Amino acid sequence: MKKILYIILILVITTTIIIFIHNDDFLYHQEILKITSMKTLSEDISMNTLGIKEKYYEKEITGIITNTKNKGQEKTITYEETYSSIVTEKYQVGDKVFLDHSSISGLKRDTYIAILLLSFIMLLLVIGKMKGFLSLISVIFNSFIFYIGLVLYFKGINLLLLCVIEAVIFSIVSLRIAGGRNNKTKAAILSTLVTFTILLIGLFILMKVTNYSGINMNGLSFLTVPVEHIILPELLIGVLGVSMDVAISISSALQELIDKNKKISEKALQKSAKEMGKDIMSTMTNVLLRNGFTFYNFVTANFQLEITRFLVGSIALVMTIPISSLISIKVMKKGVLHE
Repeated sequence: MKKILYIILILVITTTIIIFIHNDDFLYHQEILKITSMKTLSEDISMNTLGIKEKYYEKEITGIITNTKNKGQEKTITYEETYSSIVTEKYQVGDKVFLDHSSISGLKRDTYIAILLLSFIMLLLVIGKMKGFLSLISVIFNSFIFYIGLVLYFKGINLLLLCVIEAVIFSIVSLRIAGGRNNKTKAAILSTLVTFTILLIGLFILMKVTNYSGINMNGLSFLTVPVEHIILPELLIGVLGVSMDVAISISSALQELIDKNKKISEKALQKSAKEMGKDIMSTMTNVLLRNGFTFYNFVTANFQLEITRFLVGSIALVMTIPISSLISIKVMKKGVLHE
């Protein structure tokens, strides 16, 4: 009965918050238009900025203003939409959009963000209970650390240095909260940090030797800082996530085997870890998205960067398996001997 009441309470609180956010237009100073009807005025095909033929639509949007002194007034504006939605956005009836004089400046997304965020929190609390709550605390803490890192970066601190420091903090805090204070967590943290350090050194040397050649970075041309300052930290953050997942999975499984049979040999544990590693590697997938562009354009403009991310993540995954297995067995068997 308590469990049912707990779930109902969470659902009521979540629904109340979402309803409030959906109707919070009065909190915004910028004018908001709720779209009531749309129609296409014209359709044309022309070359976009990437030199690809693309459909362009001129649409007429009619809606009701939901805030400011003009609340309740009907307004009609014209809007240009592209087929791929790379540069422009697609809207539909029922959407709320921000207005900048007589043009749309963007979609009001707070309701969608709230639904996703609160659904995530609700599932954590309902399924994970106390562990879910601790995971939420971990996310909040790590987000705070990430924010501090951004502040320090904009004050001139080297981004790679900040990335390394934050990676150490993220690993220790996240795995400590997820696994508790035990040998399993200790092994996972050590495995993650060892893998991260090896890849950090390897990637740093590789990037310096090749001078970032071989990667088409046109897709990052919007950045206001040198892309070299972003690429390596970005790759390392991805490495960290992969390493943490694999390390905690293997250390948890090996700990379970040791708990059930404290006399199990290291050879048997190594065999089990090898089988687990094969299963983990077999679940790797690579999803390529196509968004109205030719395959040639995708390969020449984006593929190098995406394949770099994929390969670095895959290398991190494969490296973490033997490292995590070795460290976990040594740490946990040593712990058993001292019991």
